[in-house]
Amino acid sequence: MEQISRPLLADEIRLLNKLKRKSLKQRVARYKVSDFIFIFLTGILLLDAAMLMEVDIAAVVFGTLAGLCFSFVVLAPYEIYRQRRRSKKKWSQLNHLLMENGIQVTLVNALQVAVAKEYEDEGDLFIIEYKAGEVLYLWDHDDQLKKRFPCQQFEIYKEDFISLTGRPVHALSERIQPREIDAQSKWKYLKKYGGLEHMATEQIGFEELMSRF
Repeated sequence: MEQISRPLLADEIRLLNKLKRKSLKQRVARYKVSDFIFIFLTGILLLDAAMLMEVDIAAVVFGTLAGLCFSFVVLAPYEIYRQRRRSKKKWSQLNHLLMENGIQVTLVNALQVAVAKEYEDEGDLFIIEYKAGEVLYLWDHDDQLKKRFPCQQFEIYKEDFISLTGRPVHALSERIQPREIDAQSKWKYLKKYGGLEHMATEQIGFEELMSRF
């Protein structure tokens, strides 16, 4: 494996610009002051109706709806503020990447690839032999790798790029058929040898490792 710096590719630029537009839309106010006034007045009307109801169930229903209106008026502005701050921060990070026009990636030329299938909800585990006697572990917790992975030549993005874009790897070659390890065998392996961290490496022969499953 080799860490390199390179310019952004065309599809990465398109993705970053798309995410910038999305974050900008999220900063636009979805509600006006008049909306909050209307919801607050609606809550007052519903509360008055609840107090006038002679049927207990109807009073509870109207009272609950009134409570929801008041809760929205109190809590929504803070949530909108938090959303705007998150969107502004993300927009700034995306813009910084575009302005720099460069990212760091880890270049991998795989010799062999195996995938240990998901047992419950922990995700698939990819085992990559990147040179003789050296393996790399990649977890696919959110099914982010399945579109064009596994392949023999690929780049692994840094964590900041992954968290912004949801894209963990960039494939440089066509998909290959990995050796498959069934979910039950994987689960037994993890119980015996312990958990494996994402992006962890280990000095072990690929065939020796496969024999453990």
